[in-house]
Amino acid sequence: MKPFPHKCSNCRKQSVSPVIEDYSTALEHDGRSYSITVPGLSVLVCSECGERMLDREAGEKVNAALRAAAGLLQPHEIRQYREALGINQKMLAEQLGIAPATLSRWETGAQIQQRGFDKLLRLYFALPVVRDYLVPKPRPLQRVE
Repeated sequence: MKPFPHKCSNCRKQSVSPVIEDYSTALEHDGRSYSITVPGLSVLVCSECGERMLDREAGEKVNAALRAAAGLLQPHEIRQYREALGINQKMLAEQLGIAPATLSRWETGAQIQQRGFDKLLRLYFALPVVRDYLVPKPRPLQRVE
């Protein structure tokens, strides 16, 4: 990465540098608003126009704070629970009725799961009866007349 200052995407001046601050914002997720604060976050700020940006690492910290505020499983927790059951992403995704790529994004933190899916994950990980119920079973063909 080039040394600072970087070019601002707003005013196009070479005046963006990192600033450490207690970052507070309100974020929407799944139809609800959450107020979050991430202490000591490195935020990119343009000294010319005041534009504020988050790099990838800062964005991940903000998303982790949002998950915590919403009471959602963190990506590493989803992966840990799945691995503890000895199943791969494809198997879990099939049982939950979602695409394997969706589960992968939840586990890498690229996407935040909805509250309903978070509850389903918690039930699945905690209760063997839920896992048994969701295992795909062959269904007899029914004749259509």
